[in-house]
Amino acid sequence: MSESWYQLDDQLGYQFDGFRLRPGKRQLRAPDGSAVALTAKAFDTLLCLVRERDRVVPKDELLARVWPGRVVEENNLAQTISALRRALGDDLRAEPYIVTVRGCGYQFVAEVSHPGEGVPGTHRVGRPEVEREYLAAFDLIHAPSPERLHRAIAAFRQILDRDPGFARAWCGLAFVWRALTIVADMDPMQAFALSKAAVAHALALEPELAEAHAARGFNLFWHDWDWVAAEAALQHAIALNPGLADAHLAYAHLLNNLGRFDAALVQARQARELDPLSPLINSLEAGFLGAAGRVEEAGTRIARALELAPDFWIALLARAGMALGRDDPAAAIADLQLAASLSQGNSQVLGMLGIAHVAAGSPERAHDVLRGLEARALAGYAPATSLALIRNALGDRSGALDLLERGYAQRDIRMTFLGIDARWNNLRDAPRFQQLAQRLGLRHAPGDGRL
Repeated sequence: MSESWYQLDDQLGYQFDGFRLRPGKRQLRAPDGSAVALTAKAFDTLLCLVRERDRVVPKDELLARVWPGRVVEENNLAQTISALRRALGDDLRAEPYIVTVRGCGYQFVAEVSHPGEGVPGTHRVGRPEVEREYLAAFDLIHAPSPERLHRAIAAFRQILDRDPGFARAWCGLAFVWRALTIVADMDPMQAFALSKAAVAHALALEPELAEAHAARGFNLFWHDWDWVAAEAALQHAIALNPGLADAHLAYAHLLNNLGRFDAALVQARQARELDPLSPLINSLEAGFLGAAGRVEEAGTRIARALELAPDFWIALLARAGMALGRDDPAAAIADLQLAASLSQGNSQVLGMLGIAHVAAGSPERAHDVLRGLEARALAGYAPATSLALIRNALGDRSGALDLLERGYAQRDIRMTFLGIDARWNNLRDAPRFQQLAQRLGLRHAPGDGRL
C-alpha cells in the first residue's frame, strides 16, 4: 500500500473482533474498552501486519520496517510475534488473527473494518485492493467524459463481481448512470431506472450509508423533480457524514437551481474544501457563482478546474458561457469547438455553440448545428433543451417553447435549470413558459447565470 493509503487508514483507525487499533494514539483497546499492553515493537508489528493484511509480509520486510536502520536477529521478530499473539489471545482461538506462512513470513487474516462500521453514516471497509480499485474508479467520475464514465462502469462492475456487498460501488454506479444523462445524452428514462436500482442495492446493504442517501437525493432532484424530498435526502446524507463532498455538492446544485444562491455557495465551498482537487467540483462551483452574479470569482474557479484538468470539457463549457456574457462570441466558439470534440459532441455544448454562432452574426452556422441535433433526435434521443437553446437564439420563441414542453415530457434533466438559467429570460413573460415553471414548482423570475 502507498503512504497516502496508510495516512487515510491510520486516520480512521482499524477494528477487528471488537479490538480497536488507533495508530495516532499508538493504542490498542480490547473489546471491553480496556487498553491492551503492548511493547512499542509489538505495536509496530501489529500495525504493519494490519496495514498489509491483503498479503503475506516477508520476515525481512518486517524486520526492516519495525527495526529500521538496525541489524537484529530473526529471533527478535519471533519473540515479538509470540508476545503479540498472547496479547490478542490467539492461543485460545480456533482461528488465530496472525498466521505463520513457513519459509516466508506472517499475515494478519482477521476481517478488518474502520471503527464505526454499522454506525449511521459509516461504511464497511473492503479489502485494501478493493478499496484501491474503488478509489481509482471514483476518480474517473470527477472529470467525467463519456469514455471515462464507461470505464468507471466497467471498474465498478468488476469490484461488485468480486464483492457484491460493497455498497459504495453500487453508489458509484448510481453516480455514473445519472451522470451519463448530462455527459453523454443518455435517455433519462433509461439512465435513472438504472441509477435508482443501484441506489436500492446500496440501501439494502447499508441503510444508513451517506453516499447512498446522497445518490438518492440527486435522483429525486434531477429525475423526480421532488425538491422537498431531494432536500431532505441530501440533508440526511450530510448529517450522516458531514465530510462527504458529493453530498454537499449535490445539495449546492439543488439549492442553486431553486434560486437559493447564498445557501448554495455555502455548500459548494464546503464541497471544494473537502475535495479541492476535483475538476468537477471546481467547475460546478463556478457555475453557482455565475448564477449568483459573482462573475470574477466564477472565473477563478474555472481557471482552477482547467489547471487541474486542462482538457475538461465542462470547465471549457463554463468558460464559454462567461465569454458570451461579456459579448466575446469568438472566444466562446473556440472553447465550445474544443469542448465538443472532447465531449464527443455533447448536445449542451452544441446548443451553446449554436448560441455563439448567432451572437457572432452567423445564423446559418447555428442552423447547421440545429439540423445535426434534430437528426440525432429523430434517430433516438437528444435532450430537447439543447435544441431549444438554438431555436430561442434564432428568434423562434414558439419553437423553443414547443421543445421545452417536449423536455418536460422526456424528463430532460436541464429542465431543472429552468428557474435560474438566463438563456430563457426572453421567454419568462410567455404564459406557456410560466405554466411550465409552475408545473415544475420552480420560480420563474429572471435568472442571472449563464452556466
